[in-house]
Amino acid sequence: MRIVDIVHFDQNRKPTTTLNVDDIQPTLDEKGFVSHGGFFLSVKDASGNKIVIKLSDMEALDLAKRIEAAYQNHVYLEMQLQASRKTSEES
Repeated sequence: MRIVDIVHFDQNRKPTTTLNVDDIQPTLDEKGFVSHGGFFLSVKDASGNKIVIKLSDMEALDLAKRIEAAYQNHVYLEMQLQASRKTSEES
């Protein structure tokens, strides 16, 4: 099941890169054991070259948490930069 498509475009509105994330649902194998879920991440460039990587649930969760932590750091730094900008404008 497709989770997300992220497409970037050039100035002529032509796609340059595409990121797709697909879900792999957990299932039961032929012996009745659980087959773990995961995710496929694929990146395609403007030439049509495509790279696909399969992540386990744990790898995907770790990646998501690291991205979220980095994002929170970006927000904090942007707030500091904005505050320093206001201070310099007031001078």
